[in-house]
This record gives sequence, C-alpha cells and structure tokens, in this order.
Amino acid sequence: MTYIIDNAMIVKEDKVVKTSLLVNDEKILSVQPSFPKYRYMKMDTKNFVLTPSFVFFSDGPPNQPDKSFFIKQFLQKGATTVVASTRRVESFRDLSSAKDELKNIYLQSPLDFVLITKVNIKHLSVPFIQKTKREKIPAIIVQYEDLKQIYRLPWGWIREAMFPYNSPLVPEYIGRPDERSRMLEGWNKILSREKIPHLTEPLPEGRALPVHVLKKIGVYPLKGYLQTGGELSYNLFLQEFSTNRTIPDMGEPVVTVHKGKVIRVLNRIYYNVVKGDELIINRPSFFN
Repeated sequence: MTYIIDNAMIVKEDKVVKTSLLVNDEKILSVQPSFPKYRYMKMDTKNFVLTPSFVFFSDGPPNQPDKSFFIKQFLQKGATTVVASTRRVESFRDLSSAKDELKNIYLQSPLDFVLITKVNIKHLSVPFIQKTKREKIPAIIVQYEDLKQIYRLPWGWIREAMFPYNSPLVPEYIGRPDERSRMLEGWNKILSREKIPHLTEPLPEGRALPVHVLKKIGVYPLKGYLQTGGELSYNLFLQEFSTNRTIPDMGEPVVTVHKGKVIRVLNRIYYNVVKGDELIINRPSFFN
C-alpha cells in the first residue's frame, strides 16, 4: 500500500528536519518537504520525532541468544540491525568457523546483522587480512596492550593486503585503564601515518552507532538513513523538538517499524513479524 508519512520531524546529523515521505510497503519512494498534490492516505506524525531505526554493536556471541535477549538488548531500544563481532579469533584458519557460529545465532532472530571479527594484534597478519577480505568482513577489532605492538607490525604489507576491500581496523585497548587515552591517541597517530583505514575509538555497546561509524564500516546508507529508494525502517518518539535543537537522549521509542512492518507499539513487541537477514558489505568506507 502506498501512503505518505506527513509532517515528519526527522533526525538528521543530530538535528531535526521537517519533511515528508512517500512510501510503499517496505520502500521509501520519495523524500520531499511535502506532497500537496498527492491523493494518497496520509499519516500525520507532527507530534513525534522520527529517527532511522538504530544499528547497535554486539561484542561476541551472546551467552543466552534467546527471544528475551534480542528484545531487551535491541528491539526494546529501537535497534533492528546489529553489527556483531565473532569471538576472538586466534588464527585465520578459525575465522570461517567463528563467523558461521555467530551467523547461525543471528539467523534465528528478527534482526538484520553484519558480521565482523576480533583478533589480538599479535595474530594480525597478511594471511589473516586476506582471509577477512575473502569472507567480506567489513571491520576488524584489534586488541592491543601497548604501542610497541602497533609499531612492530609490517604496515606496508598489511595495507597492500587490505586493498581494495579496506576493512577498517577498530581499536580495543586491553591494558591499564589509566593509559587508555594515550594508547588510543597513539593508535590513531600510527595508523593515520601509515594510511590504514581505521576507527579512532572502540565500538560502543548499548546505543546507536553514529553515522560516521556506519559509513566507515559500510552499513550506511543501507541502514541508519531514510532516503529515496531506501528501506522503510524507523522509530517514533513521543517528544517535541524545534527544528534547530540538537537531540538529547530520547528514551525508548513508542513505535518501531522494520522493513515496512510494525514490530513495536508502546510496550508491546511483535517478535516474529520480520525475519532477520545478513547484510553483505561489498565496499566498506565507500560513503566515508
């Protein structure tokens, strides 16, 4: 069915912009300030703030991957997509099995998902990078304890092995907490100098990943963006904002729509309405 989401106060880059969406089933046909000449049914959302449905990060396979886990950790908070990391991989030979293990978990959920992996820096090698490239792993979490471990790596060979897929490396400092800021600063300095695609901060859990991270991993604009030709997945929040205010914490959504299907209304979640799919990222950082 084709209809118009009218007077939508949409969150874009931490601002609220008033616009309207012409939609059909699970697709957005057009985004314009308004559709005054169209005769389609209109859904007036002037009393809501509308955001794209969120993309969350999940660190490692969940201990209890049951219905309550997916609801509490993701759906209840407005997340319909997860960037999920495998357990820490000790060798490139273990990558396929770790990926399959995680994939089987999320295929049982209503969430769309992107699979990434984690490795200790001592196992970050050219064969490992080549394997992640073949497996289309769009980000690699790298654990390290000190800057010497970073300096020692053959970055020229690694950079060559990464091309042209160029999965960004994500820092995970596992040393002394009081050294964290200095170690992240050193990570960024070295990888910037070596021209290695990377993130400057670890991926946060429990909140929406920012747009610049989604772009770097390649999830954006597949997710996290309401665009012409894109997927109809969004949250509605019962809060009022002017068009020039930044967005504070909005709490939980009152409505969540995933791929055109309503999966949440107030406190009720419709768990099995949509089946989750794996997202294959063909080119990380393309829109970065």
